Amino acid sequence: MASKFPEEGDEKVKLRPRRGHDMTWSCDKHGEPIKFYCKEDNIPVCHPCATKEHCHKPCELDDIEDVILERRRELDDKQQEIEEMKKQLKTLDSKLESTATSASNHFQSVNDDIKVAFDDKLKIVKDKEKRSIRSIDEEADEEIQIINEKRERRIKLCHEEAEQQQLTIKESQAKVESETKAISEVVAKQIKELTSKNQHAISTLDNIDSKIKRIQKDDKTLVNEAPQVLASLDDNTSSSVHQDDSDCLDQIQREVQKVKFVEGKVGRENYGRIDGYIGKWELVKSIHIPSIVKSPLVRGLISDNEICVRDVDNNATYVTTISTEHTEKFTEGDSKVSITSCAPIYSEVIVCGKERRDCTGDSLDGCITLYDRQWKVIRDISIPMNNRSDVTDITCVDVDVDSDGMILAAQYDASNIYVINPDDGKILNTVTMQGKVVRGGIQALSSGDIVVETEQDEFTVISRSGEQKAVIHCDEGCGSWYRVDKLTDTLYVKYTDIELDIYAVDQVSCDGIIQARRIVEYKGSGRDCINPFLVTPSGNLVACNGDTFFVYKKSFIV
Repeated sequence: MASKFPEEGDEKVKLRPRRGHDMTWSCDKHGEPIKFYCKEDNIPVCHPCATKEHCHKPCELDDIEDVILERRRELDDKQQEIEEMKKQLKTLDSKLESTATSASNHFQSVNDDIKVAFDDKLKIVKDKEKRSIRSIDEEADEEIQIINEKRERRIKLCHEEAEQQQLTIKESQAKVESETKAISEVVAKQIKELTSKNQHAISTLDNIDSKIKRIQKDDKTLVNEAPQVLASLDDNTSSSVHQDDSDCLDQIQREVQKVKFVEGKVGRENYGRIDGYIGKWELVKSIHIPSIVKSPLVRGLISDNEICVRDVDNNATYVTTISTEHTEKFTEGDSKVSITSCAPIYSEVIVCGKERRDCTGDSLDGCITLYDRQWKVIRDISIPMNNRSDVTDITCVDVDVDSDGMILAAQYDASNIYVINPDDGKILNTVTMQGKVVRGGIQALSSGDIVVETEQDEFTVISRSGEQKAVIHCDEGCGSWYRVDKLTDTLYVKYTDIELDIYAVDQVSCDGIIQARRIVEYKGSGRDCINPFLVTPSGNLVACNGDTFFVYKKSFIV
């Protein structure tokens, strides 16, 4: 409802002194005191403005003094909000600095662990060198001249061997330290971005605070600029932005604490790297499988850098080197014998499981073979025949090597798993599963437990006593296959997504908890292969679609 304008002669129109100060405010056009505020046009007006300029339409008027007091109250309220937000942002600033320090200290702790681990290795090598030299010195007492010449030759070789071992250890140390550095740089970048964002927010609020203090000194400026200042406050004082930054900082801290130095044995070789986090898997290399391998079937790793492949067409054995991307044939095919699986025992010896068509008697002869790196036979190992198929004359044995360097071997469709000393081929222990049989590959965990494929899309974790500890099912697709990261005991399960026509890989703990879905996805090809998936000791994933090996490396993300 419009207010009634006072008449010119009305004594109530007299200018009242400003409440709280003696300033007066006059109309620029009429020179009359500003007495009203038009709520329709959002402008301050004097009596003539109200009676003459606005007489053509009804306007709702407020007393200018009431408007000024209301604007001051609104700004005072907002200033309190600003002070509170500044306190929160300064608290976050302190938290940022604390997190940066915590992360730095954690990485220093990890690097200290690395240094201790590698210093111990260097000390072992140096102690071994000293013992060798001392032994050589003791042998040099007789036939001084001849023995001394022999001594010098052996010392030289001993020095060269020690230098090579120390070089290898130092290279490994440099590699894991570079991994830690890369992760710490990711964390530092994130914290720097959050710090910059927080500092910008503080600076913005300081500027708004200064503007409020300035416009409060003059009523005209206060009335004209207060709406814009209030609007800018609403845009820059969002508590949700502060909470998002704080949550992000907490996430960084949680992920940093997961980073650790892991080491262990694969066969009889030592490996170490930075791990512990989920991360993001990135394709770092694609290796074409040459057409001379007609139907590739991935059989396993013979080192961190070499993949064993069998050609189904002729049973020939090929080795693909990841670093050089070169594929070479090592053995010719045999119509009665083919490789089912392989694993390195140490750098110069490989064990292979085989399938044969000519097994007779009570033992499986020639189903387990040790080779040197030139694929020359060192020895064959026999295990008992557990069952004989009435349907086919093919007998299959799968193998792996545990962290003690012992061979694990199991006949397909049997419940026994044998622990074998590769040095003499003797069976040290027999692990018997209760109510289950081997239906596929076996893999050793660093804990001593064994993962066995016991049914299609089912994997069972058993102890060395045969106790069932976990049963893992793959429900996401079909044709699943698994491999174990032997330094972390993480399982990676590959399966086929028929709907999307792709292969996918999940990351699973050894007690069956899914840690990450579809960390890797890749398309099949016209030369699709069986069991096309491996995990290297250095932590990389190697997938195969029949035409190409895909090498994936995990990177740290927050």
